[in-house]
Amino acid sequence: MPKTSRYSLQPAGELPGTLQRSPKEAQEMFIKALASAVQAYGQGDQAVRAAYTELKQTFEKCGDHWILK
Repeated sequence: MPKTSRYSLQPAGELPGTLQRSPKEAQEMFIKALASAVQAYGQGDQAVRAAYTELKQTFEKCGDHWILK
């Protein structure tokens, strides 16, 4: 059985469900942060974790979506 990661993105670069249900600003911030992290760390879990860390500085998770702090 192949290993999976809790931080991996869905196929075709789709946003995770919690971000799909979030405001446009949260989605855009995550996409920008992920692009920057991929340049720094390459594709993979580390880049996704870095993008979430940046997102968490401005947004907080509330149930199944992200809201502005």
